[in-house]
Amino acid sequence: MHDETIRMVDPRKVTADLVVLFFSTPDANRGYELASAFSEKGSQIVIGGLHATFMPEETSEYADAVMTGECENVWDELLQDAQNRSLKPRYTGTYADMSKLNPYPRHLITAEQYGWEWSVLVSRGCKHNCSFCLIPGMLGKTRYRPIPDIINEISEMETDWVELHADHLTEDREYALELFKALETLKIRWVGETTIRIADDPELLEAAARSGAKYLLIGIKTPSKAALKRAGKGFVKPENLKSQISNIHTHGIIVDTTAIFGFDEHTPEIFIETAKFYHDIGVDITAPAIAIPFPGSRFYKQLEEEDRLLSDNWGEFDGAHAVYQPKNMSCEELEAGAEEFSQHFYSMSRSASRKLRQIKDFGLATTLQIT
Repeated sequence: MHDETIRMVDPRKVTADLVVLFFSTPDANRGYELASAFSEKGSQIVIGGLHATFMPEETSEYADAVMTGECENVWDELLQDAQNRSLKPRYTGTYADMSKLNPYPRHLITAEQYGWEWSVLVSRGCKHNCSFCLIPGMLGKTRYRPIPDIINEISEMETDWVELHADHLTEDREYALELFKALETLKIRWVGETTIRIADDPELLEAAARSGAKYLLIGIKTPSKAALKRAGKGFVKPENLKSQISNIHTHGIIVDTTAIFGFDEHTPEIFIETAKFYHDIGVDITAPAIAIPFPGSRFYKQLEEEDRLLSDNWGEFDGAHAVYQPKNMSCEELEAGAEEFSQHFYSMSRSASRKLRQIKDFGLATTLQIT
């Protein structure tokens, strides 16, 4: 097993009968490069993942077989066909039974390479349908693993920091409460992803804190109400965010969010406006990103219909490049503005004031480790 976010693979030094590649759109060029290199050596090539699911015809040009959707229910068939060197052109996965999923194969992974946390799958899917997101299209509505399976997996780990991997950890409130209660006995610290609505639920927020929540990734995206509504995140109310984030901080939990730029409602003033807004409402950590029109998303379809897509170089679909024509600024302004946001949000004065507040709220050790 190789993860190129950790270390690049040299096909000249690897021999394999079967090579299975999973990648998302920004890594598609590299995925195709690896597929071609291994194919030239005689390996059978299978490609799956998000990009393959939504661009199967393109992907098939580089693979003996394309696997769309979730892989668990077609994996045994695929391996048998590969052993017989009779791969089918297409394997269409169905939703996996969450009670039958195996834990991540930690014996094949050097955990230390991933820093101070380890990941445990909690759920797949999401009920929301944000315009830029592919999760509902590939994984459907939210499905949860049995809580005892999660607790057993964490219990076997040699770490006290865990990522609870879910696209919306608290979507099912009763499940979340039960999970948090079970986690209390493990005495771990965890990070997870949810919506700002957790701040308005005192019982749920308190339960998360007691169970070890220390860091939440929350999708705020932008201070523009119109852009939030268009993106399918109208439940985020900018006027309430300062008090909501304060509620989360009161429980010793750090708030991380991304600043997304390039919505049709954005003008060149949005970058400084967002930097000031994020600082004022108490965001602890953020990074800018230009909205990515992933193939398969509603955003991609909209831009395609409006003839505004400017690139099909998947390497540029990375959040740093403007691959479509913005409505109210140039591509150059959009790319430069994202950098301008970082310069303002992480200015020396703002960074110093945030750090002092974080030490007060979270303690020195947690602040230094996470932020």
